[in-house]
Amino acid sequence: MNNRRIGLTLIIASAIIGIIAIGLDSLPEGVPPILLAISGIGFVSGIVLLNYKAKHSKRDKGKFKRTNTKTYDN
Repeated sequence: MNNRRIGLTLIIASAIIGIIAIGLDSLPEGVPPILLAISGIGFVSGIVLLNYKAKHSKRDKGKFKRTNTKTYDN
């Protein structure tokens, strides 16, 4: 699996966990903040992984040229 797929999976899973934490009233008193914290960490990690693939693509590196191409004679 590549980084984009993992990031998208993390975003979807964290959204589901967040909905469960907010929607269920039968959870014990201290559990919803913990689930929301886990959901937030997963959401941020998913966004970072989605953007990492876009910024560090191998095919985009060929577009950049070297700036130090001058040759100096002795």
